[in-house]
Amino acid sequence: MIWLFPFLQDVNEKQVGVEKKTEKHPEIKELLTALIEEHKAGSPTDSDTYWICLKPYAIAKLFQERHDITISNGLVKRLLKEQGYGYRKQTKQIALGSYAQRNEQFKIICSLVLIMSLESPVLSIDCKKKERLGNLYRNGKCFCTKAVRVYDHDYEYLAEGKVVPHGIYDMQANRGYVSIGGSCETAAFIVDNLLWWWWEYGIHQYPDAKNILLLCDSGGANSYRHHIFKHQIMEFAKQTGLSVIVCHYPPYCSKWNPIEHRLFSQVHKAMEGVVFTDYQTIQKLIEQTSTTTGLTVVVRLNLKEYKTGIKVEKEYIDKKRIAYHPYIPDLNCRIYP
Repeated sequence: MIWLFPFLQDVNEKQVGVEKKTEKHPEIKELLTALIEEHKAGSPTDSDTYWICLKPYAIAKLFQERHDITISNGLVKRLLKEQGYGYRKQTKQIALGSYAQRNEQFKIICSLVLIMSLESPVLSIDCKKKERLGNLYRNGKCFCTKAVRVYDHDYEYLAEGKVVPHGIYDMQANRGYVSIGGSCETAAFIVDNLLWWWWEYGIHQYPDAKNILLLCDSGGANSYRHHIFKHQIMEFAKQTGLSVIVCHYPPYCSKWNPIEHRLFSQVHKAMEGVVFTDYQTIQKLIEQTSTTTGLTVVVRLNLKEYKTGIKVEKEYIDKKRIAYHPYIPDLNCRIYP
């Protein structure tokens, strides 16, 4: 314990310095509180949330100019902490809207997951943020011998291609399946990836399965408003012989989709700070994704060209092969093979 004495002595000296400063000028706390009150701003949605745009060194400098008393940045930080301020970042928690039957839909999803996970596969699907191929800047850091040089601008014409990662997360197996596309996110692209998963992996893991539960967002290529998505799922059911139950998360609730925080959050870490020079590099990066809880990821390249703008009218949906939920038909349906 002898080696701790010099360290403790330094800490005590610093504390004594602070006490001497406040003892010499006991009005410091009151004056600093008044200065903070002048420069604080409040959240328009939360009356208990305030922030200060000034940094501690700027507050100390302004305090000295106004009151002719020199204070350290550390003293400002400690006094800010006493008043409940901390160094925090923004959090995306304010929804852009609401859905009238939000809670009821979550209850339906939870019930179906509990029931179907006993015998049938439960898949959470979504498309991750699109990326661009080429020597372009990407957020994040990675270990390297020196800084990686990229273009100083991110103009679209500098990109050498698109990166469209679509994910399938098997909730029972804790396993991810990612298809890297180079075209567009369409309903046909989604169903092709589902067929790949089923014929390569699903049929072997669930040989006795007769049903499948799909959890997806309410927007994008798998939107509940698009008849083409239902039409494509019908093709999937017809080819596999499975009865497919599709449940959409309510609008403005996409972050609750399990694939977001169980798969994509880990994939993001694996790809962080690396330049996407080619599709093979992206494939290797995503394949390295893993967690201590046993998550593994299978990746394939699906560089097929998919056409956009294809529409399917409601009349083309076979009503005999689809059944809607009696209470929330927009977000829940069952498609028969």
